[in-house]
Amino acid sequence: MLSHISALTDGLMWTRTGTVWAVWRVSPVPYAFQPDDKKHAARRHHTALYRALRGESLHLGLTAATDPASVVLSMIEGVDLAEREAWAAECEATLDFLEQIPIGRRVHWIAAPLANPGAKAFMEPLQASWTTLQDTLMMPRSVPGRHAIGERAAQAEALRKEMPSAFDPQPASVAEMAWMFGHAMQRGLGLDTAVPVDGSLDAEMHLSGPSVLPSALVDPAGQTDSEKKLGPLQILKRPYVKVLDPTNPELASYQTTLVVSDTPSGGIVYPGCEWIGRVDESGVPCDWAIRMTVRSRDEVTNRNRRAVRTLNDQFDQRSEEERAGSSLDTTARALGEYQAVMDADELEVEVDATTMFTVSGHTPEQALDDARDLTKYFAAMQFSLRTDPTIQPTLFDATLPGMPTPRAVREYSQITTARAFSAAVPFATTELGDTSGALFALEISNGAARPNPVFVNLAGATDKLDVALAMGFVGELGSGKSVSMKTVAMDNVDMGATLMAVDHTEMGEWGIAVSEIPGSQVVEISEDATVSMDPLRILPPAQAPRVARAFITVLLSVQTKSEQNVLLSKVLQTEYMWRHKITSLGSLARHLEEDCEYPGAKMLADEMRIFSELDFGRALFDDSLPPLDLSSPAIVLHTHKMQLPSRADMEHGHLFAELKAEKVFGRATFALIAALARYRCFADRSRLDIFAADEASKTMSSPEAAEEIGTFIRDGRKHKAALLLGSHDAEEDFGNEVVRGLIPFRVLLRHRDANLARRGLRWLHGLPTDASVDEGLVKLVTEGTAPVTDAAVGVVEERRGECLIRDFQARYGRAKVMAPLVEKRAETVKTTPTSSSGAVIGA
Repeated sequence: MLSHISALTDGLMWTRTGTVWAVWRVSPVPYAFQPDDKKHAARRHHTALYRALRGESLHLGLTAATDPASVVLSMIEGVDLAEREAWAAECEATLDFLEQIPIGRRVHWIAAPLANPGAKAFMEPLQASWTTLQDTLMMPRSVPGRHAIGERAAQAEALRKEMPSAFDPQPASVAEMAWMFGHAMQRGLGLDTAVPVDGSLDAEMHLSGPSVLPSALVDPAGQTDSEKKLGPLQILKRPYVKVLDPTNPELASYQTTLVVSDTPSGGIVYPGCEWIGRVDESGVPCDWAIRMTVRSRDEVTNRNRRAVRTLNDQFDQRSEEERAGSSLDTTARALGEYQAVMDADELEVEVDATTMFTVSGHTPEQALDDARDLTKYFAAMQFSLRTDPTIQPTLFDATLPGMPTPRAVREYSQITTARAFSAAVPFATTELGDTSGALFALEISNGAARPNPVFVNLAGATDKLDVALAMGFVGELGSGKSVSMKTVAMDNVDMGATLMAVDHTEMGEWGIAVSEIPGSQVVEISEDATVSMDPLRILPPAQAPRVARAFITVLLSVQTKSEQNVLLSKVLQTEYMWRHKITSLGSLARHLEEDCEYPGAKMLADEMRIFSELDFGRALFDDSLPPLDLSSPAIVLHTHKMQLPSRADMEHGHLFAELKAEKVFGRATFALIAALARYRCFADRSRLDIFAADEASKTMSSPEAAEEIGTFIRDGRKHKAALLLGSHDAEEDFGNEVVRGLIPFRVLLRHRDANLARRGLRWLHGLPTDASVDEGLVKLVTEGTAPVTDAAVGVVEERRGECLIRDFQARYGRAKVMAPLVEKRAETVKTTPTSSSGAVIGA
């Protein structure tokens, strides 16, 4: 059988009816989990799209498989695997894992027949008939010439420019068209290849013949499966088609197409009833197609006027008794209301749409089971789906471009306005993350049946986006916050980044995480110190005096205009230090006590001795310890024994004046840590450097450290320096409103406390601290995100890592964080704190 397509080139499709179709791939707009204002904006984009179209069009949303190999290729982009063996091992483990699960996304197209103006209305069908005759007689084919192709391309381009730029419509390549037809033939078999993204199958050919399109054999009701001929009643009980590939008839795809036959009589509530855009939430894998005809306001008005005259004639022909309570009253009222809607907006158009959903499987039973489940899903929203066994082959054809809408399909059309139909939000996406980088998570916004990879490319984000290079992680104890942070950090270290992390856990979980990284160092800031972080010993001479002076100023509460500050400025000058052999904080203290002739030197030395002689000061004042190597690939600063001032301590003068030495030392040391992190991460712009502060409340409790963090987040992008912050409460622990707002990538994990969940959601969406939030999302965070089964079991493995995400492009979605897949690395990253009795703390 001849294909109904006679020729095609990128973006254009010639048919045997004489109509040329234009085909565009469209980019869906972010929708799910967005704030309401962005949802309304997405709906406005859809309204504008429908108003830009005229006449017939076909809209498609097809489920496309993602090749696991393509995911791994995205993970290794720009990485020399010969030098990064750990990353190569993780990528290999990722490939093994992804080959065991279905992954994919929904891809969208719009196809529309182009008008045949003037003589083309006669010549194009004639030329198409002649081409068909040539093919039938096996004569040399005549194909559209360059001039004809150029004319049609210009027509398609003019229509494309009318569509909203939010959808970024681009001409579909020949390869994409071939994929569409191949996908229709193999639905439900798991044989899809990835959707082509790099152009045509035959880039050197200007025009392709229909042979590049896979041709299917369609068996209505799967009659070839029966040994006996089926009767009409038996066929009616088999509402599906059996689709065969002629080149491989052993593989059969059983498909059922359901048509929307009725919509809620009372209308729908928006947002909340995006019945096409949220179809994946049904958990039923399906494709959707919309056969749409758009009519202008003038066309509709003229038609309605004729309808009114007809109604008046019918009224006149009936007696008063017959008119009372008749359906004519209802029809007249509906017609008047509809016309009022059209009159209210001069840009409004009429949308005449037939919406179809196709389910499929290896067996008829699988397809019919999915059809029943999908019908139940829509019934809950008061939408009726019908599985019409008499037109299944027709519906199969109607989901493909290039064919006019069959009459049987038009019988199921729903007539409404562009604004009303836009509430369905069909071109919506929940895609998250970057196009390459580390595989951070699997996106599960529409259920986990076919998740989509979520990449995070910290190294590349600075080149593509004008946003701060920062990620924030918020969740309750045991929600997976630290595991998520460590996963991001370790993945990037494996790819060549460096890491400096603050670890306030007693067990030193970040130290365990970096233990497998050659050259990593853990600094114990306690009496158990084995490495010195003395700034005069670890920083270059140009920076060391400034950082040391800032540390001592905070440690001793030195006033800016005091004599002590003047003294410090003199003794920490590079030439003075060289002359007096001051190479460490310890030698500085000794010099001030024994050799310095400046007034007040001995008093300053005495104050320094308060801290230098205490056991917790060893990491800064003990010259016998080896200095920290700031060039190490991973540095962890273990601060679990450090005490810090509370907010009350900092806000009340009498409490601040009575601070214990431990708290004063903790405040100054955290300020020093932040300063060292900024120096290290800003030093080399050719590589990615990461500073991770888990339990950010500790770091932010030092005003000086919080100020350093603010500078880091503002300027980090220029230096390829990334910041990772973790906390239970972003509003409380991520600094001031500006700093919180500058964190572009946000991860919200489980919070069973509703108030904390609301605070987390406000931060996620960038809302004021007193704004209301969607209570449905509050319930999702408190009850539906990595739910704790019970105290003994905790969270079941398949639910661990669930979270809500806002990515670098301000898109929102639901995801499941991917912990490392190399077993040894996973053990170090997933290490859970335990109590002294050995019981697991958290879940």
